[in-house]
Amino acid sequence: MEPMVLVALMLALLAGALYAHARAAGGSARVQAPADALAGEVGELRAEMRRLVDRVVSDSSGLAARLEGIDSRMTQTQTVSTDLAQNIFATLGDVKAATTSVADQAREFTALQDLLRAPKARGGIGEAMLEELLRQVLPPQAYATQHRFKSGTIVDAVVKASGRLVCIDSKFPLANYRRMCEATNDVEKVDAERAFAADIDRHIKDISSRYIVPDEDTFDFAVMYVPAEGVYAEVLRLSHARRPLFESAMDARVVPMSPLTMYGYLQTILFGLKCLRISKSAEAILDFCGRLDQDIERFATEYEVLGKHLTNARTRYEDGARRLDRFRDRLEHVVDLAEDGELEAGRLAEEDRDDPRPSLEVVGE
Repeated sequence: MEPMVLVALMLALLAGALYAHARAAGGSARVQAPADALAGEVGELRAEMRRLVDRVVSDSSGLAARLEGIDSRMTQTQTVSTDLAQNIFATLGDVKAATTSVADQAREFTALQDLLRAPKARGGIGEAMLEELLRQVLPPQAYATQHRFKSGTIVDAVVKASGRLVCIDSKFPLANYRRMCEATNDVEKVDAERAFAADIDRHIKDISSRYIVPDEDTFDFAVMYVPAEGVYAEVLRLSHARRPLFESAMDARVVPMSPLTMYGYLQTILFGLKCLRISKSAEAILDFCGRLDQDIERFATEYEVLGKHLTNARTRYEDGARRLDRFRDRLEHVVDLAEDGELEAGRLAEEDRDDPRPSLEVVGE
C-alpha cells in the first residue's frame, strides 16, 4: 500500500475519532467546549499525526529497501535455478542418448552371441543339472555319464540297476518355449506351441530309436529329462498331431521327467539298490549259517566220541582204583604177617596162584 494512501486513511480514522469524542464529551447542543481547548487538542492530534506519518514513511522506506533486496536475491536465485535446470536437462539428454546407445549395443551383442553360440549350449546346461542330481542322490557306482554304446551313440547318463541300464537323455527345447512366453497375441502363441510340440515329438522319437538297446543290457524304456518345471508342464499340456505328447511318449516307451519327478524316481532306485544289497547280504548270511551248521554237526560228532572216550577212561580209572585198593589191602596183610613171623613162602605162592591180581592197564584211545 502507498504511504500517502495510508496517511489519508489514518487521518480519516482520526477525524472520526475526534467527532465521536466531541459528541461523547459535550452532548448534542447544550454543552460546548471552549474554542481554545478544542484547538489545543487538535494541535496535539496534528503533532501525533505527524509523528505517526513520519514513522510510517520511515517504516515504508525500510520495507521498500528490504523488498528490493529480496527481489534482487529472488531474481538471482531464479537465474541460478534456471541455469541449473538447463544443465540437468542437458545432462539427462546425454544420459538418455548414452543409455539408448548401450541398449542398442547390448541387443546387437545378444544377437551376435546367439549366432556364435554352439547348438548344444542349452543341452549342456541340462546335462550338468542331470549329472548334479545323480551325484546328490545315487552312489558313484550306481550311475555313469556319457555312456557310449557299441554303435557309437552316446547317452547323457545311465543308471545301473540289477545288472541293466536305464538310459536318461536331457532335452531343453527352450527357443520355442520362449516364443510361447513372449507371444503378444493368440496367433503367435498358437504357432509357438505347435513348433514346441513338434520339437518334443522329435526328441521322443530320437530317444526311443537310439537309447533303447536291449542287446546292450538296457531296459525296454528310456527317460527324457526336462530340466525345467515350466517346460515340463507344457510337455504334459500340449498335443502334437491331435495326440497328447505324454501319451505319444508312453507309446514310444519314453518317460518324460522333470527335476522333481526325477528326484523321486532316483530315490526309488536308491531304495531298490539298498534292498538288493540287503538281499545279497541275506544270501551270504544264509550260506554262512549253512557252513556253521555243518561245523556244528562235525563238532557234535567229535564231542560225542570224546564223551565216549572220557566214559571209558572213567570206567578204567574206577576199575584201576578198586584194584589199587585190593592191592594195598593185600600188601598191608603181607606186611602184618611178616611182622608176626607167620609168613611162609610156600603159602604166599599158593595164595598168589589162588588169587591172581591183574596188573594195571594203560588206557588210551
